[in-house]
Amino acid sequence: MKKVMARKAAVDDAEAMALILREIGWSEKRNSLTLEEMSSPIRDLILQAGAYPQCHTIYVACDQGGGVIGFTSVHWVPFVMLGSFEGYVSDLFVSPSASGMGVGSYLIDVVMEEGRKRDVYRLMVTNGRDKPSYLRGFYRKKGWTERPKVANFTYYYKEPWS
Repeated sequence: MKKVMARKAAVDDAEAMALILREIGWSEKRNSLTLEEMSSPIRDLILQAGAYPQCHTIYVACDQGGGVIGFTSVHWVPFVMLGSFEGYVSDLFVSPSASGMGVGSYLIDVVMEEGRKRDVYRLMVTNGRDKPSYLRGFYRKKGWTERPKVANFTYYYKEPWS
């Protein structure tokens, strides 16, 4: 893997993060928006994560030149039943230009280390079974366990992007 560095996302990273989502074609609806329309809500989320670091962390992975080549978001959620916190990884995206370079693995390692430091009970992620990361066994290879008895339900207040 080429030299990659992770850091907490800054507002100026929003456009690069939006471009990654556009490059991978995550959502036709989102890709029909202007870059400003795509990046504006990302900027807002970065600001919110910065204002509440005990609740949210957004990391970007940068190449040697400082260009953003991936990002991840994790939310630190109180889980009463566990008597602890759970880290919920809501995003992990890597630019196609950096695919196969270990960027996603590096970002998940950063999140796993933060979870250890925070002494959370567990980390969780939802991974579409049709996604390349699931088909490659990405999370399994990182030591994560697929939960066979738990269904993941979603209630939408707004039309979903994908």
